[in-house]
Amino acid sequence: MRELIKKINSVSKGYDAYAVGGFGRDLLLKRKHKDIDLVVNKAALMYAKKVAAVFKAKLVTLDEDTETYRIILKDFEVPNIDISLFNGKTIEEDLQNRDFTVNAVAFNLKYFEDFKKHIIFPNKNTLADLKSKTFNALSGRTFKTDPLRMLRAFRFVAEFTGFKLSSKTLSQIKQNAKLIKSAAPERIKNEFFRILASKNSKKLIKAMDGCGLLSEIFSEIEKMKKAKKKHYYHSGGLFQHSFETLRSAENILVNLKKYFPENYVELREHFNNEEFFSENVTRAALLKFAALFHDNAKPETAKFENGKMRFFEHEEIGANKLKEIMLSLRFGKRDIETATFLVKHHMRPSTLTRNNLVTEKAATKFFRDIGDNTPDLVVLSMSDWHSYKSLKVFSPKELKLQEKSARELIKKYYELKNAKPLPKVIDGNIIMKEFRLQPGPWVGELLNFVNEARYERKALSKNDALKLISSKLTHIKKKYKI
Repeated sequence: MRELIKKINSVSKGYDAYAVGGFGRDLLLKRKHKDIDLVVNKAALMYAKKVAAVFKAKLVTLDEDTETYRIILKDFEVPNIDISLFNGKTIEEDLQNRDFTVNAVAFNLKYFEDFKKHIIFPNKNTLADLKSKTFNALSGRTFKTDPLRMLRAFRFVAEFTGFKLSSKTLSQIKQNAKLIKSAAPERIKNEFFRILASKNSKKLIKAMDGCGLLSEIFSEIEKMKKAKKKHYYHSGGLFQHSFETLRSAENILVNLKKYFPENYVELREHFNNEEFFSENVTRAALLKFAALFHDNAKPETAKFENGKMRFFEHEEIGANKLKEIMLSLRFGKRDIETATFLVKHHMRPSTLTRNNLVTEKAATKFFRDIGDNTPDLVVLSMSDWHSYKSLKVFSPKELKLQEKSARELIKKYYELKNAKPLPKVIDGNIIMKEFRLQPGPWVGELLNFVNEARYERKALSKNDALKLISSKLTHIKKKYKI
């Protein structure tokens, strides 16, 4: 870090350059630095160009209006240096415009080696709040100036072990919750998913709901709360069931070794995967998000039939509603596809394991249909069941059998996934040529029929495959009228 700061200071002559916010706070708390935030008294863009040049690094504009820029570093202790113009005439004014007392910290960068002697605290509560590990809104304007700070408050608690929000700050969030709608959608998504990434997000989601913030971000939450409670097992109705499903999903994800002792390493790698998703989104966070909204369409699909309340097509309708929510928050395409797929198919595992006996053929078809989302869907289904644990809707024996079925399904999935690929013996062109068929869905169905048999280690030769197709051909021609 010393060498990095030395390089920055080498081009800082003529500027009042201050380290602000999180950088100074983390130095005081002896936390690892994620970024370096700097403010300068003039010509922020020119200064940022000089700093970028000394590191031979890429410079991007974050906000032209506030003259905020980011330098993206490679092979350094921190990935980014953010530079902006003073928010005010002096550094003291700049700090007074920040979000929380513990972030209202600054020191002139030239004093880095002895920063404690030169640190600036314009708010008298900063040191006390750092000591008590409390996030306090800096002023009554904090959330009015930038409503996203309300979400950021919960995100800070998620990422700072042992920290809490003051009761005064929670009260201010409750008063200003409606303002969150004016924040940029993609920034709401990013902050919310950083909260979901926490191993204790359930506690924060509940606190957000207590402030009214959750319903302001997601209007479907309010509809779930208003659903008639008599139609659901939980005393708090559909929303409580949804929240308990999220809580259960988080518990399973934190305790993968307990629930899946043979495959927890593979599952941990799977759920930490963020390679294909947008910023701050992982499979684990998407699973928790899907858990919260998996039954969101139940209120509008509720229908009393044969003495029982039914929710026909709530999976598909719920998936479409979730897609609209995610589009409005600027989620990436892969994010949306994954979360909506889970909601659309969340009943499949329960249907498959209903008799606690999953055949090889049924499992193979399930894996083929669900693909890489298999672990997510199995854990979502288990979470759905576990949401009723305290209500004793299911007996301990039923829950153990369901867990056993889920565990066996995951084991079979990874056995198949890790097995050596079978050699290709047939394809659609061969099927059409041998049986004089035109292209169409029937070809795919015949090919799937062969593949299912091959996964059971049958039909390992081309002749075996053709014989299987021949036995199925009459049925297929009748089905498609060909």
